[in-house]
Amino acid sequence: MQRSRGLTRREFLKLISLVPVGIYSRPFAKRGVLADANRPNIIIIVFDAWSQHHLSMYGYPRMTMPNLEAFAQNATVYHKHYATATFTTPGTSSLLSGLYPWSNRAIQLGAELAPVHAGHTIFSALESTHSTFAFTQNKYADQILLQVQHDLDQHIPNWSFNIQKIDLYDASIFKKDAELAFASIEDNIVKRGAGTDASLFLGPFYRLHILGRVLRNTQKYGSDYPRGLPGALETFLLPDVVDGAIQLLKGLEQPSLTYIHFYPPHEPYAPTKQFFDSFKNDGWLPAQKPIHELSETKYTYDQLQLEHRYYDEFLASWDQEVRRLLDYLKQSGLTENSYIFITSDHGEMFERGELGHWTKMIYDPVIHVPLIVRSPRQSTRQDVHVPTSNVDLLPTIAQLTGHPIPDWGEGNALPNLGGEPQEGRSVFSMDAKMNSSFTPLRNYSIALTRDGHRLTHYSYPKDQYEKYEFYDLDTDPQEINDLYTSKPSMALNMQEELEQKMDEVNKPFQRKVAPE
Repeated sequence: MQRSRGLTRREFLKLISLVPVGIYSRPFAKRGVLADANRPNIIIIVFDAWSQHHLSMYGYPRMTMPNLEAFAQNATVYHKHYATATFTTPGTSSLLSGLYPWSNRAIQLGAELAPVHAGHTIFSALESTHSTFAFTQNKYADQILLQVQHDLDQHIPNWSFNIQKIDLYDASIFKKDAELAFASIEDNIVKRGAGTDASLFLGPFYRLHILGRVLRNTQKYGSDYPRGLPGALETFLLPDVVDGAIQLLKGLEQPSLTYIHFYPPHEPYAPTKQFFDSFKNDGWLPAQKPIHELSETKYTYDQLQLEHRYYDEFLASWDQEVRRLLDYLKQSGLTENSYIFITSDHGEMFERGELGHWTKMIYDPVIHVPLIVRSPRQSTRQDVHVPTSNVDLLPTIAQLTGHPIPDWGEGNALPNLGGEPQEGRSVFSMDAKMNSSFTPLRNYSIALTRDGHRLTHYSYPKDQYEKYEFYDLDTDPQEINDLYTSKPSMALNMQEELEQKMDEVNKPFQRKVAPE
């Protein structure tokens, strides 16, 4: 990394991270209440787009994250942990609220929790006894934090440790309202996705401006990143983000509820020079699967496996930096008085023609995510093999900190952390981004995982597509042999449960028909 005269960028980041963050912080008036040393800290660390299918401790043949796995030797490892959704907004919303997407209604990209649930999060559950602190690099997850910042003592802007940020977000025209700026810029002025810019000139001009800065930063720092810098338009360097997180942890009020949501290993997969091509000649290739009818990208097997390898190399690069964060947690003593949760909001796919997680398809790699929990002073590893969900974090954290489990939640306390194992439990994952948040769900994918089996319903009347798929995950973990056509009794039983659930969640949104 190039250094400037005087303070380095990294040293500067360390300094600014210790300064209160203006409108993102609120006066802290709980110091007397927080003096209770018997209440543990809660530290939640999220790696974005992180799948269980890429870690050797879950059976993967490549050693992608040895430092994380060493940390897990003194933690509880959950083997059947599932995200409720396939992309950031609903996945993060469920993790924070303890509610499935059908309840919290944050089902589209950039959406928010339904207003009735804006005060129903882990932050509101603990804010009376813990300092509450949150930071995410992902701007879509940050929309949820902006919505609930009335329950946050400190909310660090998502661009704080980037080498490049979106200047318009804090422009005076928006009166420093980042939520308004996001909606105005992304949805109306400089639309970046498919569609037409609302502004004839500003959109193309601003994109060229941003891309020009990306090019300059790539020229400056790119020798360390052969495939380009992490973070697409809002670029960052892996060491800077970890350094920033460490400095934030140094300033915590205790007891604290801390939520840190990193962007890696989210695409673009940007391995460092040290790990680039490190798995190129290892001789391993994943199973080849046919392209699914719902795949929108239709990538070939060779294209997918190249990106698959880059993802693994990016994980190895990220693990190298995460080691410093994990070392700090131990050296600082935070492992002595904190519950540390390491998990993800959703997984990642490299199969059936699909790359990433912006997909209608629900298969294991995109919903089966890691969960590693280190309890205070834990010195041995424990493994849990019953189904769990990311809606379980909220009730678990409430119980661990001496709070009642909130009555709004839809999860259960995690086994080994106050909850009881539930062998026959049903867990759900869904994608409903084609629907309005205010109407019944009509076009959706939903998966029910239970007793080592998965039933998935693809219901898209808009596209005239209706299909069930059923897999035995114990004998067919790759989900290759669809057993639904033979109509086994378990599939029919799970179908009845799934259809009843959809009727139940749609009922409050049905229009009432006036009597004639």
